[in-house]
Amino acid sequence: MTTNHRLPSAMRRTIRHGLSPLEFVLALPMLLFVMALMLNFGTVASWKVRTLGAARHAAWSTRAPRSGMQYPRPDHWPLGANLGAGGAGDHAPMDDPRVNHPVARGPVLPLGTLVNSWLLDPSRGFREGSANLRREFPLLRRLGPYTLAAHANLLDDPWPFWRHGLYSNHGRRVPVLYALARAPASLAQAYVQAVYAILRAPFREDLRPLDRDDEFDSYQRRFRGVGGSPDFHPVLHRFCSLSRTVADQAVADLIDRIGGAVERDHDGNVIRRVPGVPETMTRAFIGLYQWVIQQLQSQLGATPPPPPDQRAAIQAEIDQLQRQIQILQNFLGTL
Repeated sequence: MTTNHRLPSAMRRTIRHGLSPLEFVLALPMLLFVMALMLNFGTVASWKVRTLGAARHAAWSTRAPRSGMQYPRPDHWPLGANLGAGGAGDHAPMDDPRVNHPVARGPVLPLGTLVNSWLLDPSRGFREGSANLRREFPLLRRLGPYTLAAHANLLDDPWPFWRHGLYSNHGRRVPVLYALARAPASLAQAYVQAVYAILRAPFREDLRPLDRDDEFDSYQRRFRGVGGSPDFHPVLHRFCSLSRTVADQAVADLIDRIGGAVERDHDGNVIRRVPGVPETMTRAFIGLYQWVIQQLQSQLGATPPPPPDQRAAIQAEIDQLQRQIQILQNFLGTL
């Protein structure tokens, strides 16, 4: 009190006593209310994220071939809250005009192949997962409960075989997706006749070494214990076309792979070389004989060495194989 009497009168009038506790008491409810709102907002935001995650879980956990039984509810999801998934129908924004390609919508020219655009519709096959819950606020319970709902869409159109009218997943979908042009009956009949001509050809037995050579098989069984021989048949590569030009080109390539061909430029340099069946078989037999010689030489160098009469027989077989190799190498020079 003595100090205050020494202060000027103007300063003594500005000093207030006991107002800070009063201001704190008046402001505390407001501060607590704001803090409660912050806690409520954080809780609701957290559960909003959880609700969206639960909706996505529902969509993915029931996507074929999965089922909800193998993927239980998330641990954080309350038992009383809803969780489910189902078809969401079509989604028109996915039907963008920029995807209207003839391969997907038809017709495919020049043959006029029609396309099953219903199966290739990009707006189909959406699946929707949903989740919703009703909870009380952690603070300010008088505000009442709040409700959260979330939906997650999933493009789920794997073209299942049952939608195509097929009996298994191994069925060919091309005949279902496309109304392919059919070959004339005369071509189909000509194909059947060609197959019969090949199967009943009088020289068919002469073609046996192409895939069932006895010498290859015997050496394989002798040194490896497993029979078999390589398949030297030239294969006609598959092509999907009714054009006679395409077919003629495929046949011409097959003939080149049968007899062998060499393409040269104007200066005589080799551009491409296609080994024929004779060269392929000759090199295969040379490789076989060289491999057999190695096996026989390893027998000669074995410990203990074989008896003299067996050594002589092995050496005679090696000499015979070397003569065969020389004959084949001379034959390669004629090709």
